[in-house]
Amino acid sequence: MDLKTVMLLLAVGSYLLGLLLIFLRYKKSNPQKIPFWIEAKLLQGTGSLLLYFRTGVFDGLTLVANIMLLLGGAYEAWAVRVLCRKPVPPRFHLSLSAAIICAGVASQLMVEPYRLGFLFLLQSILYFLTSLFLLCKPHIRRSLQLILSGSYCFTGGVFLLNAILCLGFPDYAQAQGSDVIFSIIPLATFFIFLASGFILLMLAKEKSDQLAWQMEKSLLEAERRFQRIVETAIEGILILDPNYMITFANPKMASALGYYVEQIIGRSFISLFPPGDLAEQKYTRFFSHDDDTLVYECRLLRRDGRKHWFLVSAKAVYDEEGHLEGYVAMLTDIHERKEMELMLEESNRLLAELSNTDGLTGIANRRCFDATLESEYLRLKRTNSKLSVILLDIDYFKEFNDCYGHVSGDECLRRIGKVLTGSVTRSLDLAARYGGEEFACILPDTDLTGAVHVAERIRQRIHGLQIEHKKSPVAPYVTASFGVTTVQYSPDKSLADIIAAADKLLYKAKASGRDRIEFAELSG
Repeated sequence: MDLKTVMLLLAVGSYLLGLLLIFLRYKKSNPQKIPFWIEAKLLQGTGSLLLYFRTGVFDGLTLVANIMLLLGGAYEAWAVRVLCRKPVPPRFHLSLSAAIICAGVASQLMVEPYRLGFLFLLQSILYFLTSLFLLCKPHIRRSLQLILSGSYCFTGGVFLLNAILCLGFPDYAQAQGSDVIFSIIPLATFFIFLASGFILLMLAKEKSDQLAWQMEKSLLEAERRFQRIVETAIEGILILDPNYMITFANPKMASALGYYVEQIIGRSFISLFPPGDLAEQKYTRFFSHDDDTLVYECRLLRRDGRKHWFLVSAKAVYDEEGHLEGYVAMLTDIHERKEMELMLEESNRLLAELSNTDGLTGIANRRCFDATLESEYLRLKRTNSKLSVILLDIDYFKEFNDCYGHVSGDECLRRIGKVLTGSVTRSLDLAARYGGEEFACILPDTDLTGAVHVAERIRQRIHGLQIEHKKSPVAPYVTASFGVTTVQYSPDKSLADIIAAADKLLYKAKASGRDRIEFAELSG
């Protein structure tokens, strides 16, 4: 095989390998990118092609070809270094590239065979450098690296021997060794091209496979780590599909609801809400498609039918194209805390009721009466309506206590309190114990006629109790006297004025014989 044929084969082979590397780099399914390798093959192919056209001649084009071959060798050495998982500093390869170009240009000043020997020496150094990279900390398949390292070392030795021949024995090299030089060098180059191309591709594939394996291992490890975190989390975790079916539940969540994990997967999240519970009306908020995380409290049904409180933190999950994938929720067990809160609220409510309730009769007390009268009177300023107040006093109650005792007196007050509760039925109306044996009623939006009607109903029902009262000169049973007044809002009238007007009418009823109703509208 003559020199031109070898150079042509080297050029075509380098270009084909370069195209293959370009295809592998931009392959969508499994891209494999080895820095410097494509550049090395293109430089070597171009240099070989130029030498194919300039075989046996040395001129400027030949110089460019030799520089390209040297740069191609350097770039291939760096590609091997990357395959061996060693970085190539940018300053290093740029500096070395500049040095190779300068050395190639400097060889132009030399005469044959020194110029050729100098170029061979540079090429041998690059091959030895590549072999050294392969021998340092081998990985993957040591046998492949050793074979390739030996091939580069052998080729570097061939170039070195020819460099020694040209530089040490110039006369022999120029007179008799040229045929040997020009036959061995291309064959060695062709040999290393075949060996390195195949083995480097194998190494690159194994490197890519190992990287893929490492990535898969990392993903599996991350998945296992995530699984451990989720399974050992102190919070309950649910994952739902777009149809609100439970696709994942960690043991904490299943345990909080009294299930095993296998029993809760596949259930509808909505089925966990108690029928008729207020939280059932809120579940649509859980599936909001907003980006914000929703946080709210709700009750869910346990397997045993009990209702359990949870703090829900939920968020919709979308894929890269914006399509809904499902929902993720973290549920914190707040049952004990919530039960305590509800008990505290109930206690506060009861305390508020006690503070506004008369302990003996169970109806509103004086404090509640005063507060209600104030708020209702202020409301008149907006509604321009009327407000009526009834004051009533049990006739001769001191004598009743003296005759029958305080126990019977207390029972009498309780029974009359029930009469007031049954007689004042509207939600805004209020019946209260004003103090001692005095009672009062507040009737919002009620004129004088309506108020007198209510007072008369109370008076008749007290009669109906038929509570014996031997010491009463009015009747043989307990009776009461009433003072009724009606008022419209006026900045000139105070709450004290209203009470004073009703009290004056009550006093008039007592003075007029008791067991009667006196009424009048409080004028401005």
